[in-house]
Amino acid sequence: MTGQEGPSAECVLCDVYGHRDEAGSHVVAEGGTAFTMLNKFPYSSGHLMVVPVRHVRSLPELEDAELLDAMHAVTRAMDVLRHVYGPEGFNVGVNDGEAAGASLPHVHIHVVPRWSGDTNFMPVISETKVMPETLGDTAMRLREAFGSR
Repeated sequence: MTGQEGPSAECVLCDVYGHRDEAGSHVVAEGGTAFTMLNKFPYSSGHLMVVPVRHVRSLPELEDAELLDAMHAVTRAMDVLRHVYGPEGFNVGVNDGEAAGASLPHVHIHVVPRWSGDTNFMPVISETKVMPETLGDTAMRLREAFGSR
């Protein structure tokens, strides 16, 4: 294996995974070598992140099985989000490296549900995002949906 062999004590995503069974956790699904969690600062309702369990900084550091598990988690997340929120599309992507906007040293894949006209003036004018439900409510809805699919 390349990269770090296990969770990092200094990594917020490793910490989230380590506390995934606690009340208030944003982890909504897990399986194989990846887990799916809510983004703490979502761009839209249901904004998820698929995170490899093993702490690595970049996609090329993942083993083939880890990449496959992560992509299966991405497609499962898209399926669940379609069922729960009915988005018209998705942005799926990775910020790999600080220059690319990566703010965390643990690679993760964003799955962002999108609707026509979902970007409004609030984030531009006042750096404010309008969300129709709390992260706790979103987590509850998605955990139930992941469990049933």
